[in-house]
Amino acid sequence: MAEHRNPAVHIGQLNLRIPGTSPEMGHRVANGVAQGLAQEASTGRQRRLGALSVRVQVPAGATEAEMSDLAAEAIIRALRK
Repeated sequence: MAEHRNPAVHIGQLNLRIPGTSPEMGHRVANGVAQGLAQEASTGRQRRLGALSVRVQVPAGATEAEMSDLAAEAIIRALRK
């Protein structure tokens, strides 16, 4: 779970399930996802959601940054629908 606050973005709860990783790595990935979403939110669009569920396929051996980027991109795509 990560919480990232920015005037444009508030993520109350972000749950990630990443099999085979430590909780610390999960926190780092979640923080990377929050940063990616905050950058997208700087476009000025406003949106309020109660919940959003997104499934992301991550290739074996992906780095923390790659996992964060893939998750953030999947969330952004889902928000644009």
